[in-house]
Amino acid sequence: MNFHINTFAIMSLFVFLFVGTTNAQVDPEIQLGARGVVSFNTDILNQQTTTAVNDFSDTGLLLGFRQKLYNKFRGQLVIGFQFPDAESDLGQLFFHQTFIKIENQTNILKLGRSRVRSALIEFPTLRDDDALEFTDVLNPFSSGENTEDHQYGNVLEYAHIFKQRWWIRLHGEHFTQTPVPPARSETDFSLNAIGASFQYRVPETQRWNQPFLQQIGIGLNNFILDQPGAAFVDRLLKNITASLVLNLKPDPIHFVDFRAQGILNYGLSRIQRITDFATMTRARSIAVFSSVRYLWRQYERPTLQIAVSAGYKYFPDLTQPSNQYQVVGNVLYRLGDNFDAIVQIQYKQFSGDLLSVYDRNETRIQFGFVYSIDQSWNNQFDDRDSLLNLEHGYIP
Repeated sequence: MNFHINTFAIMSLFVFLFVGTTNAQVDPEIQLGARGVVSFNTDILNQQTTTAVNDFSDTGLLLGFRQKLYNKFRGQLVIGFQFPDAESDLGQLFFHQTFIKIENQTNILKLGRSRVRSALIEFPTLRDDDALEFTDVLNPFSSGENTEDHQYGNVLEYAHIFKQRWWIRLHGEHFTQTPVPPARSETDFSLNAIGASFQYRVPETQRWNQPFLQQIGIGLNNFILDQPGAAFVDRLLKNITASLVLNLKPDPIHFVDFRAQGILNYGLSRIQRITDFATMTRARSIAVFSSVRYLWRQYERPTLQIAVSAGYKYFPDLTQPSNQYQVVGNVLYRLGDNFDAIVQIQYKQFSGDLLSVYDRNETRIQFGFVYSIDQSWNNQFDDRDSLLNLEHGYIP
């Protein structure tokens, strides 16, 4: 525990020293991002009720440094950590962002540890893993104990932007592998996933013009399975993701939008039963998740948000019909600048072979507060790379 406290103290002192010695002519731009998420949870599982007084998972701190290079490019270093889920085995602190990025107006190269491309869009849920089975491509190398296994990994990513609206990304990733007998070396960081995506996205500076089409995209994720003797193509576990964001009522005060995403996991034809998490991620499946959100922007500031989301997932090739669905509803009210109160209710249900992985149903009621900080010193650049863009945006 002392090591974790000392780590936090050293990082805080690091920021203080840099801020106190800022020189606009020679020093880099310094960024500080933080998001505190604390909730009181009540879970009703098979008619048994449990509570968690202080759930502060996904609370995190980010430090960023940006520097002009000798050409039209700029470089950035980001270091960040989160408090993981209480039931995970990741310890008290989890370093989820540690990368260097080089970019100009139309090209981005990113190397390090960061968010993997397991999802194309965000949904208005309190935490980004509230509907993980529907919103993200699941990591087939994980035991399923840690939600972070599906969201963070070592990445090598290149993106090219056409006319600031069309994004093409190519990525290679190392997803976390849960050791199984015979155990793999914990220092194995070999490439185990490759993919690409193509998206149309309205730039952040143009979002409030409220065009009807906000985003549309398609992505391909290929996991490279360990199957000795098999051809490379036969070792690929293929997933296709499609997404869509529409402004249903682009009103400057009473705003309504619709979000949807679908994931097709081609799976392995030999898997016809689900017995554990590994077989579930390797079985053929189709998942869809969508949300309708109302946002009241009083005086051009988000003040009240009401969102309802629902997801459905089924496995067509199993001998026993198996599916799952989830409904999430929440209400958020802004108490002050970047300080929000939120109430969220979610219900999950499973059937068929999925009962060997999950319980039959679960209801969770949450009441919480969220506080966000996004600061910079020695400003030199635009805000396309705001640190909080790396975190889950519960107000998308």
